[in-house]
Amino acid sequence: MRLRVLSSLACLALPIALTPILLAQQAKQSFYLHDGDTVVFYGDSITEQRYYSHAVEDYVITRYPHMRVQFFNAGNGGDRVTGGSAGPIDDRLTRDVIPLKPTVVTIMLGMNDGGYGLLTPAIESKYTQGYEHILDSLQKTLPGVRITLLGPSPYDEVSRPAIVSGGYNSTLTHFGEIDTDLAQKHNATFIDLNAPFVASIKRGVAINPMATELLLPDRVHPEPTAHWFIAEAILKGWNAPSIVSSTTIDAKSLKVIDSQNSQITDIAPIAGHSASIGWTELDGALPLPLDEKNVANHFLRQISDIDKDLDQQPLAVQGLPPGNYQLTIDGQPTGIFTSDELAHGVNLADMSTPMRGQSYRVSWFIRDREDAHYVRLRMLVNQMRTGTPAEPGATNLLHFEEDLQKQIYDMAQPLPHKYQIAPTQSPR
Repeated sequence: MRLRVLSSLACLALPIALTPILLAQQAKQSFYLHDGDTVVFYGDSITEQRYYSHAVEDYVITRYPHMRVQFFNAGNGGDRVTGGSAGPIDDRLTRDVIPLKPTVVTIMLGMNDGGYGLLTPAIESKYTQGYEHILDSLQKTLPGVRITLLGPSPYDEVSRPAIVSGGYNSTLTHFGEIDTDLAQKHNATFIDLNAPFVASIKRGVAINPMATELLLPDRVHPEPTAHWFIAEAILKGWNAPSIVSSTTIDAKSLKVIDSQNSQITDIAPIAGHSASIGWTELDGALPLPLDEKNVANHFLRQISDIDKDLDQQPLAVQGLPPGNYQLTIDGQPTGIFTSDELAHGVNLADMSTPMRGQSYRVSWFIRDREDAHYVRLRMLVNQMRTGTPAEPGATNLLHFEEDLQKQIYDMAQPLPHKYQIAPTQSPR
């Protein structure tokens, strides 16, 4: 039912052509991903949860709606560098990665490779050799593929005491050091997930220890909110820009002082309202689907740098007489601010706006497409285990994925919005 409703909504979100200026502003960003890329997230059960991959895809599609990037999740619970329940590593790569012809592959392994105990020379050697085999296989089979090695996310020994003497997370951080060396040797990118995740856990413990413990309830698998720590590290490692759009307007002269990734037209006073101003704005991107009123998202913003580093949509209106002002977008009340606050700028990404509502709809489509791909991948794994012929439904799911992918980008296209700022007597 939800898919039918969302499909109807997608038809309403007709693409709006952006000017060459907006497209040029987007192109200036030296982001790691390119138009036409296919990205495969490879890993164990943490990847199979499909939350950090979903968050990365949310960001890329809403921040770069005019790029076409295809994402696939190839995580499988229990995997090590040698493979796991879904098959040996060569079967995994041959079936789950290489046929997708990725231009980018991220790899996160290690959590299971250490055996949840003390590191031994044998474990270290097996991990190093197994990882090197993965890299050699990918680079031989997929010439030119860009590989990102993700240092293992942490085993939580911050919100509760360590079980293993010396701590199991020390094994994982050592695996991260091995990953660093392998990335340098294979001309790949390394991103440390462990240290920034641990830093966020420490911030959380200082604010709310019980809530922080729930972020990694079994010490290993992050809850959906905590996967944003992983996504944030990946995106920052890929040089993701923080700005959604940025607009500064002078209310006195009715002129745009500065704009980034936004196109402002029709600036004018609002008829019959003194000290009021309105305009039409078309941004080149959407904010992240993170609702500040959601308790989990609020806690996430408190203990991470996502707001500052990935989700900035500042709006500044200068030259307004002193007082309180109501901001509306498409007739929807967005917030009440003082003239000083507006002069310094407010972050629209923190607020309930039509743009964030659109971003949520994009995110729902992404989740539906990921679910479809996950089921199709399970079909292939089952086919391998049982030796049965390919299931006819797998082809139908592939077509369903392709249709959803088109709808995702249709839904993500920026739309123009009507802004109004007017004095108000309402309390803030």
